[in-house]
Amino acid sequence: MSGKRGPSKRSQRAAAVRAHALRADDTSAYTLSAEYDDEGVWFYQAYNEGIADWAVEHGTLGGPLFNTTRMTWIKPSFAWMLYRCGYSAKHGQERVLKLKLPHSEVASLLEACACTHGGGGSKGRVQWDPARDIYSSEGKGKSTEPRKMLRERAIQIGLSRELSERFARSILAVVDVSALARRVGDAHQSKDVRAAMEVLRAQLPTERQYMPR
Repeated sequence: MSGKRGPSKRSQRAAAVRAHALRADDTSAYTLSAEYDDEGVWFYQAYNEGIADWAVEHGTLGGPLFNTTRMTWIKPSFAWMLYRCGYSAKHGQERVLKLKLPHSEVASLLEACACTHGGGGSKGRVQWDPARDIYSSEGKGKSTEPRKMLRERAIQIGLSRELSERFARSILAVVDVSALARRVGDAHQSKDVRAAMEVLRAQLPTERQYMPR
């Protein structure tokens, strides 16, 4: 019998993340950045008032208004979430929730996903979009949004019904950050964005490069 051992689960998970990045073009930096600790990783999603109220009360997603039959897109980037939901001002996205998943579940979800550049039939999708900068903005008035970072990409993970249900069952904690989302929106529309964001710095997540465990 050969004494060679196969690749570890950790190396397999790391390879899965690298594969998702390599399937996209090679002109930008593809890095999974997130806020995390020893317990798990934080992701963001925006919901309507009813779904958010139920989630905050029960510490997970569910209830009569939560629909797992639709593709659910979760994002580890707070700035990208604010871009997507208009600082929690868009209809049906008035509440921004911060959801913690255990490390093992993040890795499992990624392994079940395919890059959106092909990979049809997968239970989930990984998509890389232009990253957004939480500390600066572009546009004016209602068109204000976090500044697009042309050389960096942020990950989104799309979960189909089966994976969406798994995601909901695995949530460790739910935090409502809607008020912070609106404060960032106000800061991004101020005359001195940098100074306004410095006031909020201590309330903002510290996102750093993450490799699934």
